[in-house]
Amino acid sequence: MKVGVIEHFDSMHLLPGHPKCGVPHGHTYKVEVTVEGPVVNGMVVDFDILKRSLREILKTWDHTDLNRLLPVPSCEHISEAVLGQLRGKLPGLRMGVRIWEGEGKWAECEG
Repeated sequence: MKVGVIEHFDSMHLLPGHPKCGVPHGHTYKVEVTVEGPVVNGMVVDFDILKRSLREILKTWDHTDLNRLLPVPSCEHISEAVLGQLRGKLPGLRMGVRIWEGEGKWAECEG
């Protein structure tokens, strides 16, 4: 069974050396987290615990310069970093993180 939550954050970044994205600019990022596992006591994971954990992580990403957090803050690297932080808060769960950079563009990692 899979369950998921969605949150958002706003930040700016630049991608060093990129012809278009090499200048500072901002995005509204949508963060989708899915958790997969058996239903135990009626749930795969408590939505409240999942949302609180994700919101705590995203506080550090919201309204900041992402280049201060990652050397190359691409959508791919952001999704890997958020997944790693979420694993630290909710160990033992099979999760996936999809980061949407505005509309129509996303990167996803699972583990």
